[in-house]
Amino acid sequence: MIQEYTFQDKFNEVKVCGLILAMKDSYMIWVGTAAGSFNSLDVAMKTPMDTMPVSCPLMGSSADAPGNAMAKRLSMKLKAQVFLSYSLPATMPELQLAVEGRLAQELKKISAAPTPA
Repeated sequence: MIQEYTFQDKFNEVKVCGLILAMKDSYMIWVGTAAGSFNSLDVAMKTPMDTMPVSCPLMGSSADAPGNAMAKRLSMKLKAQVFLSYSLPATMPELQLAVEGRLAQELKKISAAPTPA
């Protein structure tokens, strides 16, 4: 079963929108502006060979992009595979931190919510 969650917030005059699809063993997360672009897609997951999740870009810019590192951290916290599309300006690190904090709040609520039958 797939559960869908959305949120909106404003950080430093940037309106941020988010969509989280919670699936059995993975999450698909999109964060961006109200314009709704889908500029990148990164995946991160734990493997039996390493304690840190591995990650790679599936679409968009390089593995140095903010979404790649964020996908790794979220995968580690959630102990699940994470697909993340981070479509916000990479030139604003304070925005990245605020968005990651908001995602952590939303994901905590989602994990605490009962799963529909």
